[in-house]
Amino acid sequence: MNTDPISRRSFVRLLAVAAPAAATAMCAPAQTAASPSATASVPSASSVPTAAPAAIVGTARPAVIRSFGPNGTHWPAHTPWIGDAVTTVEVDCTWAAIRTALLAVTASKAAAGVHIKVRPGTLPGLGASSGSKAVLQGLGSAQWSKNVLVSPRDGWGSVVITEPARLREVYGVTFARINGVDVLLTNCTRSAWAQSTMSDGLSMASSYGATTRECGAYEIVMSNAKSDISDPLGYAAGADCVLIDSVWDGCYSAPVFRPTGATDHVDTIQMYGSGWYRGLTVRDTTFFGSLNCALQIGGMRSDDPNKGTPFLVLDHSIITSQATAIKARYPTPADADTPQLAQAINGIGEDFQLYAKDSYIFGSMYRSKWGGVSNTKVSYAEATTRNPVASGRWTYDSSMNSWGASQFDALVPTPTDAYLKSIWK
Repeated sequence: MNTDPISRRSFVRLLAVAAPAAATAMCAPAQTAASPSATASVPSASSVPTAAPAAIVGTARPAVIRSFGPNGTHWPAHTPWIGDAVTTVEVDCTWAAIRTALLAVTASKAAAGVHIKVRPGTLPGLGASSGSKAVLQGLGSAQWSKNVLVSPRDGWGSVVITEPARLREVYGVTFARINGVDVLLTNCTRSAWAQSTMSDGLSMASSYGATTRECGAYEIVMSNAKSDISDPLGYAAGADCVLIDSVWDGCYSAPVFRPTGATDHVDTIQMYGSGWYRGLTVRDTTFFGSLNCALQIGGMRSDDPNKGTPFLVLDHSIITSQATAIKARYPTPADADTPQLAQAINGIGEDFQLYAKDSYIFGSMYRSKWGGVSNTKVSYAEATTRNPVASGRWTYDSSMNSWGASQFDALVPTPTDAYLKSIWK
């Protein structure tokens, strides 16, 4: 078996080449949502996120409030809410202490609810590439009926990972309200990261011959635009590996601009790899476009064992080109290239296994073929002919091309620290 890591084209994160993996069937998560109006340029008030929903106050798990980004209510269903766990364990702010606490969890304790509370402090990182040593490895269980919750004892902002970090084969654990630089989750089936900021990004990967599924990002926020050559968000499968059944829910990413003189393509989130990746749901999320696009979906290998199952689901989300991001919220930095494309989505995925509902797409799409589209507005006139749909249709709205800050501010608040502090409590 060859476990040497391979590099992506912008020299960033991930994978490892490995032995063949077993394939698994996929089921796409679904929720209902208030739909964008077919005739109005701005959705009704019911679909506009609330700055601080009353539901998040107190210890009860909040009902999900549909939004186009974080609002404090997106949380993995299999994880105890803050204050709900039967067993609480307080630990020092070290990876060793967190590891020791996770090793002590039994299936019965996990089923009742376990919350590991981390005292204030900083955690180091050892890198977030495929060759980096993992700060945590070989912990938890994907068979636990509930995830173990790991979060700061003193709330959001009191625990910070100060360097890029990688977790490998950590199963059934949700890390919440722990901010970081760049986090890579490798083979972390049934694990999640929730309600946290990342300055550089977060990625999910399947490597070393693994089948990885049900990995989750809930209200992960990268709110500061920057100039860089790296894609901030990744979804990647190494050779003979499967990555499936995963979600970005209630998330937000600012654009990444390419530095002047660089030649790299830059995408806000990219699906890629030499293995089999699919089954990604982007829900209640806003991704502002980087230089190439906001969402690079890649394509399907002909030998994909899960061929014929949903490749991508866009559910109540906003996807924009970088040209739109510049008009809406993020002026081009002085040291960055100006985008030549107004592209929101690139790649083809699998023909007629792409789905969109209740969403907004600002910019062009590659010649992808969609299985189902409902209540989804596009600013791209050619979508109706260039991007065929098996069921439903695109709603072209020419007014979207003139949207600016005021329209976006009404739809998705900028997730400032003050805003996040008000919702993550």
